[in-house]
Amino acid sequence: MFLFAMLLAASAVPVKQPWVELQVGPVVLHEAGRSGVGSGPLARVDLGYEMTERWAAEVWLSGAMQSAPLHAPGDTAIVGGGLAGRYLLKTFDDRGRVGLWAHGGLGWSALAAGQGAPGPTEFAGAILTFQPFVQKFQVGLEADAVAFRKTIGLALLPALRCTF
Repeated sequence: MFLFAMLLAASAVPVKQPWVELQVGPVVLHEAGRSGVGSGPLARVDLGYEMTERWAAEVWLSGAMQSAPLHAPGDTAIVGGGLAGRYLLKTFDDRGRVGLWAHGGLGWSALAAGQGAPGPTEFAGAILTFQPFVQKFQVGLEADAVAFRKTIGLALLPALRCTF
């Protein structure tokens, strides 16, 4: 009986494991010195690890395509990567399946197509996550402010995370 209780208690403790997460969604960007906004898709892949119950660290790669505003030529494509972190702000159930996270990252990006120069890039926002009955997966929705040199914008990114 004691052994059964120990095994049950051990299985209730979450195991820290690395994960890979894919986020893809629309982004709206405004470039300084240009009127109007451009839009397009943004994709980000994170490789992360839970450091504590509330903190996690990540390495990320991203790419975005931006169509120029209607009256201005110059579509662009941006690729980049860097380091990020998350902090669990609140859990909404006693089992920790629904959570609200603060998420931010810094890195370096370069233009893959279009005109411009490489430079620093960053993002910051919040992500609402839900773990369905399959414990290896988590789905979420993230809203971010993004910046690349003289370009700023907003992104809405549905997310799928899988632990190893």
